[in-house]
Amino acid sequence: MRSVLRAGKVISFDPAQGLGFIAPCGGEEHVPFKAQAVRFVDVVAEGQLVIYAIERADAAVRAVEVRPA
Repeated sequence: MRSVLRAGKVISFDPAQGLGFIAPCGGEEHVPFKAQAVRFVDVVAEGQLVIYAIERADAAVRAVEVRPA
């Protein structure tokens, strides 16, 4: 199930592994994302502001539809 769009900042991204983390605006827990979730650009950079949705699967959450803010 996906949520409404949220805003945050990329705090880490490893293009070799295709994994990264977003720090949500508002101080919630960091959210992981995969490179396949990035939209409208080829790559995101650390410190970049992004908009994303949350997808919940079992007890885990991840960012999906990650796009530049």
